[in-house]
Amino acid sequence: MSEEVYAHTAGLLRARLRDSGVKNREAICEAFLYALKNCPGANASDLWHHVVGRLYCEILPEFRPQDPGQSWKRASGDALETALEKIYSPVLEPHNITISALTSRAGVKAVLKEIELDNKVGNSKLDIVLRVRVAERLWSVFGGVHVKASLAERVSDDVPCSRAMMAAGYFSPLWTLDVKSFPPPGDLVNRGELGTPTRPSDKRNYVEIHGEFDHCYSANARTLPSVLPTQSGKAISCLDLLNQPDAFATETIGRAGQWVQILKKSGPLTK
Repeated sequence: MSEEVYAHTAGLLRARLRDSGVKNREAICEAFLYALKNCPGANASDLWHHVVGRLYCEILPEFRPQDPGQSWKRASGDALETALEKIYSPVLEPHNITISALTSRAGVKAVLKEIELDNKVGNSKLDIVLRVRVAERLWSVFGGVHVKASLAERVSDDVPCSRAMMAAGYFSPLWTLDVKSFPPPGDLVNRGELGTPTRPSDKRNYVEIHGEFDHCYSANARTLPSVLPTQSGKAISCLDLLNQPDAFATETIGRAGQWVQILKKSGPLTK
């Protein structure tokens, strides 16, 4: 990252956090998208972890009486989900697909009720809903995305919802920045938590062995993709967010098309 882009990212965060009308998550999201756009070839996970996260924790106390670390933990999840909505909407909308962040528990409950899983998955987390247009004024949920900046964020909490969604035919992928580094005396290198195909972590086994999600998509350039075929048939892929459509977008478009065909076979679609 150039000094100019770093300085502008800091200035952007400072300006947004100074404005009391701007939510913390909005400031984080905007800073990340700016850094991503202006650092082609950079590791998106590093930009999030080593640049935006550190700048946010340094700058926040200048304007808001909040604990920086706790504030980052609370706001950054929603910020990442909103960033995904902004990154993928231009790619998916031409295919009559919407991608929407669910930044409230009420929103999650409404979606789970819409797909008739609210009584099966309890308080399980769902972060993003995917819909496809099946008629002129009719949209149908065909999937939901489980979003994790770090796989330390209790991925197991998402498993019951993902299992129920897949059993009902819905697309249920895991999308992550796979953030994990060790501070001094560690080397600070952001290697993530998925291990390797030959030395897999429990987090990798969630996908490759147990098939708890419809694939895992990582925007950490150091994540090692799956060696195919995997035991579960589900795989880990690496993403270049500036090169669209990436593997996540391509699979989403394909699954949306399959969903429409399934609905058409089940009967006429009304407006």
